[in-house]
Amino acid sequence: MTYKEMINQVKNDSIKSWLSESGPITKRISANENFELNLLREEIDEVDETEKKYLGNSIGDIKVREVLLLGNKVPKVYAKSLIPVKTIRKGFSKLGSLGTKPLGDILFEKNIFNKIDVMYSSFVHEDSIFWGRKTKYLVKNLPFSVMEIFLIDK
Repeated sequence: MTYKEMINQVKNDSIKSWLSESGPITKRISANENFELNLLREEIDEVDETEKKYLGNSIGDIKVREVLLLGNKVPKVYAKSLIPVKTIRKGFSKLGSLGTKPLGDILFEKNIFNKIDVMYSSFVHEDSIFWGRKTKYLVKNLPFSVMEIFLIDK
């Protein structure tokens, strides 16, 4: 879904503001709350064909990184990054050793990352509806992606 289509569907202004946030989500959370990042996993793993196609089919091994971003101990964002090993080796090595450091700390302080695509979607879980976005970036013409699901029910 495009940004315009997403804006037309989202009725909650708070959710719209999260989806259209252009800066680091981590800074937005920490501006008003005690920020915490919980690293759920960070490992070379298989990804489905849709993800491979989004990044480019001939990308090789991919590091999958999943985190929860919390504000005042409450989960605010689930994020999943797919970073091809080739992107780490030939694009920007710090992408391979983030650990508990927020990816946004690197993405927005370096001028080497180019945002080339953003997709928006809603997700239904039981009686809740959540919104998210997936962004594709390039660093030295090598891809990686970040998906964020905002854990605000509307």
